[in-house]
Amino acid sequence: MKYICYLLQGLASAILVIVFSLSSCTPNRQSVTPTPQPQEITANTANPTVKIVNFKYLPSNFKIGAGETVQFVNQDEEPHTITAKDGSFDSKGLDEAQVWKHTFTQPGTFPYLCSIHPYMQGTITVNTSKK
Repeated sequence: MKYICYLLQGLASAILVIVFSLSSCTPNRQSVTPTPQPQEITANTANPTVKIVNFKYLPSNFKIGAGETVQFVNQDEEPHTITAKDGSFDSKGLDEAQVWKHTFTQPGTFPYLCSIHPYMQGTITVNTSKK
């Protein structure tokens, strides 16, 4: 019986040591910095702009003149791409608040999609001259 008491005391001591050791691992909540809120994106108004919002390109159909540059602004929390269906351009992944620009030099119709979310689609129609 005497040895069982020693064993229980030793076990209780070991549990206390573990509990106190783990309690020092919790982060100090006062030192946590708040997560910055997303800021409104100010795109260059000189360029035609397509916004990516709620898994949609807005506007989804865009008309410009040859030689104009379109900027794409990702306002979603998820990454997206702007990928031509014919492979002529690809933005790679844009994170939230990132901007990608592409200059369309040739007239034509350029359908594009998000390679991550292929249901997201849009079209750029390039006329022979600027609007």
